[in-house]
Amino acid sequence: MDRAEVKLRGVGAAPGISRGKLYIFQLLQPQINETKIDDIESEIGRFVKGLSRTEQQLNEMKGRIVRELTKAIGEFLEIQIIILKDKELIDQVKKYIKVYHINAEFAFQEIMRKHSEKLLASKSKYFQDRSIDLWDLTYRVIRNLKGLKHTSVVEAPENTIIATHDLPPSEAALLNPDRIVGLACEVGGETSHTAIMAKSFGIPAVLGIDGLMKRAKESVNGIIDGYKGLLIINPKPKTAKFYYQRIKELKDYEKRLNEFRKLQPITRDGRHIELSANIELPAEVLAVKKNEAEGIGLFRTEFLYLSIGEPPSEEDQFEVYSWVVKEVSPKPVIIRTYDLGGDKFIPNYEEANPFLGLRAIRFCLTAPEIFKTQLRAILRASHYGNVKIMFPMISTLEELKRAKMILKKVIKEMESEGIPIDHHPEVGIMVETPSAALLADRLARQVDFFSIGSNDLTQYVLAVDRSNLKVANLFDHFHPSVLRLIKAVVDIGHKNHIWVGLCGELASDPLGIILLLGFGIDELSMNPMSVPTAKKIITSVQTKEIIPIAMRCLEFSTALEVKRFLNKNLRMIVPPDALGPPL
Repeated sequence: MDRAEVKLRGVGAAPGISRGKLYIFQLLQPQINETKIDDIESEIGRFVKGLSRTEQQLNEMKGRIVRELTKAIGEFLEIQIIILKDKELIDQVKKYIKVYHINAEFAFQEIMRKHSEKLLASKSKYFQDRSIDLWDLTYRVIRNLKGLKHTSVVEAPENTIIATHDLPPSEAALLNPDRIVGLACEVGGETSHTAIMAKSFGIPAVLGIDGLMKRAKESVNGIIDGYKGLLIINPKPKTAKFYYQRIKELKDYEKRLNEFRKLQPITRDGRHIELSANIELPAEVLAVKKNEAEGIGLFRTEFLYLSIGEPPSEEDQFEVYSWVVKEVSPKPVIIRTYDLGGDKFIPNYEEANPFLGLRAIRFCLTAPEIFKTQLRAILRASHYGNVKIMFPMISTLEELKRAKMILKKVIKEMESEGIPIDHHPEVGIMVETPSAALLADRLARQVDFFSIGSNDLTQYVLAVDRSNLKVANLFDHFHPSVLRLIKAVVDIGHKNHIWVGLCGELASDPLGIILLLGFGIDELSMNPMSVPTAKKIITSVQTKEIIPIAMRCLEFSTALEVKRFLNKNLRMIVPPDALGPPL
């Protein structure tokens, strides 16, 4: 056996470092041959039975996951169940069998291939990752049609680093952190369901490792570094010793994090900053609770639409929203209406410049029935906890007024139907366009709160597409032009007696936290994993000592000057252990 040390690089998709034995997991794709059939009705009946068997399996898995882990994890499988019951999809397969006299396995694969190709053709990494979800379901149905056995990660031994080409959602949902210490995949990225699951379980993960399955060997020692995106196979004694020390340091830091989690985010001079979490999928509620965030400051809802490629029903949305609301109650949940478009492509719709096109609130206002259905689901969920509604990508006063008018109409309809709801939910907007920032004094009179979307605001202010590698280096939320707008929006919000929050990468950056505290921000919403560190930073400073630092940053001309100045001052006012794990 080759005992040479091998270092394989990929994308660090879930943080952490661990050691273990490699476990090669191969979910073999069933062989599918095209076979002519004579008895059409019998073949369609066989296809329907295969779907029924798959649905039964998924429901059984979901039930077990809900009992043993949490309902949030089971929602991944619920999306597959929704796809499985899609009438249009089923009719397409039946038609294919009838027209071409082809066996059900081949017909189902061809129809699903067409849907998958649409997703892969998208420029959106999010959409491309959803193609993996689709094939997961496809192969499960085909295995049932062929009567094949299903393999699973639940069979993995203790102290295992899973090495696989890909881990589909139905398997990712079964990852057991008591047995599995790491995950390495040839495909996938930070936006995949697999990455989100690994983060929720606290399992270090590196995805997108080219050539992994050619180099990985069963039961060989391995080290996985989710911070650096690195898998080390057969580590040399020197490497193993180095990482043994790193793991010890991280365990010590994790103990300190437990202390940080218990802290109240109050500065040394008594100012409370609400620390909330951003989530996209229900499973992330696990991390919200673990890290003791004070609520959900941004619940992205696009996954419901994108996962099935069409508008989800009111009932499907209500089930998801209400579960999340109940889980975190009485803490608040800010549900953002669909932010489709941009890098989250609208199914069956293309345009030359999606970031400047039919995006977010513009899409909702051109599809009022879809918008109303979502608002109804959100309002029904509001009966079970503290729900706030947030409209994204507002760029004009007219857009906001139209959105509020539709919301008001929906509330009246539901009141007349006798449906229990919160009749006066807080309504806010994301300030993420230059026009919204410049019109903040007018918009503030119409809402209960602002949430500054620093990622998009930076992108639009600097005219930089951060997904374009040729110009991505120009994207910098510390640019003075961006900071001046943020400070102006905070001041205008307070002048109009509304609270102002910020969600985006800036909210979890230690330099950004210091800056935003000095600007007078009321709330920060971030990745749940960043909450403990943010608490430690907030409790370490006094407002009076950071206001002058923040104000000085507005006088600089470049982002580099801002960051140099903040770095110099950060070391003097924040303890080293508040700046994240030792890397």
